[in-house]
Amino acid sequence: MKYINKTNLLLLSLFILQITVAQELPERKMTIQQLADSLVAKNIQIKLADVSVKLADARIGDVKMNRLPDIGADMNAMYLSDVTIYDKHWSQFQKVDLPNFGHQFTLSAKQLIYGGGRITKGIELAELSKNLAENQFTDVGLGVKLNAAELYLNLYNLQNQKEILLNNEILANERLKNVKLFFDQNMVTKNEVLRAEVLRRQLEQNILQIQNSIEITNKNLLLYAGLREEVLIVPDVSNINHQIREQDEAYFLELAYKNNPQLSISDIQIAMSKKNLELTKAENMPTLAAFSGYNASRPMTSAVPALDFYSTTYQVGLNLSYNFETLYKNGKKVLVDKVLIEQAELAKIAVMQQIETQVNAAYKNYRQAVMQTEVSAINEKAADENYRITELKYKNQLVTITEIIDASNTKLQAELQTLDDRTAIILNYIKLLRVTGQL
Repeated sequence: MKYINKTNLLLLSLFILQITVAQELPERKMTIQQLADSLVAKNIQIKLADVSVKLADARIGDVKMNRLPDIGADMNAMYLSDVTIYDKHWSQFQKVDLPNFGHQFTLSAKQLIYGGGRITKGIELAELSKNLAENQFTDVGLGVKLNAAELYLNLYNLQNQKEILLNNEILANERLKNVKLFFDQNMVTKNEVLRAEVLRRQLEQNILQIQNSIEITNKNLLLYAGLREEVLIVPDVSNINHQIREQDEAYFLELAYKNNPQLSISDIQIAMSKKNLELTKAENMPTLAAFSGYNASRPMTSAVPALDFYSTTYQVGLNLSYNFETLYKNGKKVLVDKVLIEQAELAKIAVMQQIETQVNAAYKNYRQAVMQTEVSAINEKAADENYRITELKYKNQLVTITEIIDASNTKLQAELQTLDDRTAIILNYIKLLRVTGQL
């Protein structure tokens, strides 16, 4: 039993030490703009999206290479054996000496003149892919900034919750001190002392839980922002202008339809589907190409006897080709492409509906948070006054410990509610910025 007690004591000491170390992390005050700058420079998701843009740009150059001619050269050096001639019964009939060293050189070039627009349409499709990657990069950036802002505001809320709880813990300790004083004077029962101690311990537990949440949220925010140093970020929201003034919901919806990159992505996906249909139809067209070639070979085995000389030839001409299988195969491909266009158009409608719901929720929640903040501020003042009066009454033995604990809980909940409402105003304003493409 003594060993168990020592072990528990050691674990408790380590836990307290861990909390103390965490609390002693150097603080770094950070505005929302500084957070955004760090995200743009260091966030891994944004970097991956940027690489996708660079890859799409490189593919445009690769596709444009199809406009250039195909040029090839081939060179062979060989040992050429003498010719042995056999009769029809495979008996050796004659042996003819040949020059034993052989050499061949071939140079060829081919340039597409007409291909039904395949190359041009392929380049246009690659350029659309780059536009798609750029809009996806923008959308990823907005999403990352929103997620980081939620962590940022959550950390702000948690740190302020901790401050509120610490202030209430001071009051609880003072209250417990007074209760014990009354108990020593036989003015209250042991039950009231126990209730005061329970309330103080509950506050201590809440503070520990909040501290743990602060550490987790802070670590996530550090990773998200790409910050390697171990610091405690202290959010500074004083410079956030979250006033939407007289703009109505229709204004933000129109702004979202104009700037939200998800709609641009939908438009590009529709254009890409149509371009794929054009490419499929282009396969039904013939191709016309110019070609040229040069050949040099040694020895001249066509002569009798074989001569150890070079023979050279060259050719220039046009090649017209047509793939007849497209007449019965491409019909199905065209149907598939048309269905993909329809799918992309329906997807755009779904995106528009999603944007409308996001604008509606962010706008309504913003307005609600503004109105709730006005009410919660009044409630907080009333709760503070109620606690002050109840505390005076308790000191004069006019109320019981139950009433002052209720007043304390009411005061605490009112302060936390005011904090939540103020944070909700900023969060929903940021959500409005995200859905309207302005974050």
